[in-house]
Amino acid sequence: MAGALRIVLIVMLLGIFVVGCQKETTINYEATPTFISEGEEFVGLEGKVGFMNNNFKENEPEKTLWHFWGESDEIKGIVRVEGTHLETGEKSPLLLNSYSLKDATWEFNHGYFTQPNFGATKTMPSYVGFEKSGLWEVSVYVDGNHLGEFILDVE
Repeated sequence: MAGALRIVLIVMLLGIFVVGCQKETTINYEATPTFISEGEEFVGLEGKVGFMNNNFKENEPEKTLWHFWGESDEIKGIVRVEGTHLETGEKSPLLLNSYSLKDATWEFNHGYFTQPNFGATKTMPSYVGFEKSGLWEVSVYVDGNHLGEFILDVE
């Protein structure tokens, strides 16, 4: 009986110790700073991918011209853009096939890259849309290569 009581007491003390050692972690995200290319302000990843600093609003599609920097022969193929709402952790496609959030898609496979612009090697037009306001992490891939991610503040 004393042995069982001792085990229960040890388990309770260990439980209190483990619960007491856990601490809540809060991550404070901030929008990625803008950068300048040939006199124009961009949001994104300098030297990799970005677009002119648009003011995105919840549920309002925005026509966007993506700019890609790098070797011309490496900027080709499928473009994938993933959005993660940082408050909820919910992932969403951000590229739109038309001016409607109902036409959201994870990838563009049309291979439609245009001429150099503002120092970028290639550009690609699209619509972009966000279903919720708040901070969004935007992850960009070209032909399966992860270019990186940046954070946007959507009104």
